[in-house]
Amino acid sequence: MPDNQDVNVSSILERISELDEAISVGGDYLDPYVAARAQKELHVARERLNAGMGLTVAALAGGTGSGKSTLFNALTGLDFAQTGDIRPTTHDPSACVWNADAGSLLDMIGVPRDRRIAYESILTAGDHDLDSLVLVDLPDHDSVDMAHSAAVGRILPKVDVLIWVLDPQKYADHLIHESYLAAMRQRKEQMIVVLNQTDAVPSHSVDDLVNDVELLLERDGLAGVPVFATSAKTNEGLAPLKDHLHHAVQHTEAALYTASAELESIRERVAAGVGSEEADVQGEFFNDLNDQLVVASGIPAVEASLRQAGTNTSSTVITKPEQPSAATIVAARDAWLAHVKSGLPTPWKNALDSAVPESEVIRRNLGSKIRGVAIPKVSRAKMWGLLAGLVVFAACVALAVLGIPSDTTSVRLAVAGAGLIVGFTCFIGGRHSQRKSGERCAQEFGKAARSAVFSATTEQLVSPSRTVLDRHRTARQALQA
Repeated sequence: MPDNQDVNVSSILERISELDEAISVGGDYLDPYVAARAQKELHVARERLNAGMGLTVAALAGGTGSGKSTLFNALTGLDFAQTGDIRPTTHDPSACVWNADAGSLLDMIGVPRDRRIAYESILTAGDHDLDSLVLVDLPDHDSVDMAHSAAVGRILPKVDVLIWVLDPQKYADHLIHESYLAAMRQRKEQMIVVLNQTDAVPSHSVDDLVNDVELLLERDGLAGVPVFATSAKTNEGLAPLKDHLHHAVQHTEAALYTASAELESIRERVAAGVGSEEADVQGEFFNDLNDQLVVASGIPAVEASLRQAGTNTSSTVITKPEQPSAATIVAARDAWLAHVKSGLPTPWKNALDSAVPESEVIRRNLGSKIRGVAIPKVSRAKMWGLLAGLVVFAACVALAVLGIPSDTTSVRLAVAGAGLIVGFTCFIGGRHSQRKSGERCAQEFGKAARSAVFSATTEQLVSPSRTVLDRHRTARQALQA
């Protein structure tokens, strides 16, 4: 995610779209629970941006008996939130709004209409240091009523400032630290911890308790989160807390920071379902695999026989290429899958297993393409050159014997010698031409046969693998921090 100074509505909406795309592209290859949860949370993030720009939502969260509702009443100066000794006291979230229209936002958060109060409806409307603040009193997170904890989990992602209210007797409670505080460390910059009900402990112990809470927060990865010691009953310690809320209200980008932190949390969860990179499907490994299949198909042997045919005057039986053995193709397919699956999570590996055809399909396709490569005919120029040379030499010898064109010995010897030279030249020329023909045929066949192998492996191995890996790349890149 971008640094806080770069956070704006446009960047947040763009990031939401990127994450949406990553989840869509990942599809069935991502954990369905994680993907469904992420899509729901992205929808919530959009709603929060659309419903509450310019508003700052602060929520009081905590366990049973921590005094959240009493603190809510103390901060608002209103006796509105339900308090009492029967637990749980808070059944529905309550909200107080300071001089702002927050109806749509509260509808989105899920605060019942009869549990909302406007600050200016009780006091004189006008400028106030907490204008545009929406303070929400949440149900107890550890309530025996499961609907209460569910409501807390649903509302927390929509909140800009998280105020965790702790009881001096239960501030080290494992549930709130492991399930809430530590789990939301990405949002530490928008978090406050209140050690409430300090009137119930000796005054000399308060600083020690605050220090202990700070150590626990540091263990949770929340070092630096402010801790305030308060007593909602006596109003002690409320001024620093209000100052902190005033500071949050002055920063109208609080909702953006909330969305940014929430998107980073979503990204990390979804990113656990993708690997760090994709295998190269047309690099050195692919080339080596093709070379092995070329050898297994007998292509070099055919090339050698064509070159041999270029030096032989007799009939030559040309070696034919072979369909690789089933064991060879099984081994090649397994090696390929091991290569392309390297570093990928299990669902993506399974997708590659399904995408790449079975070994027998690959073998038939490869065999068909290799058999479709025509073996070129090597010229027989060497044999014809030899025959031509012999005919020329014999003719010249006959002419010499007959004394044509002259019966002098020197002319006869010259004619016979010329016949020998011309005949030998015909033989040498034919041999050279046939050797070149054999080399040319070997090269033509080798190129065509290797191309056939390349075509088969591209079609049967590379293309189906690339389809899966391209989806993985798109998802991974959209999920990069």
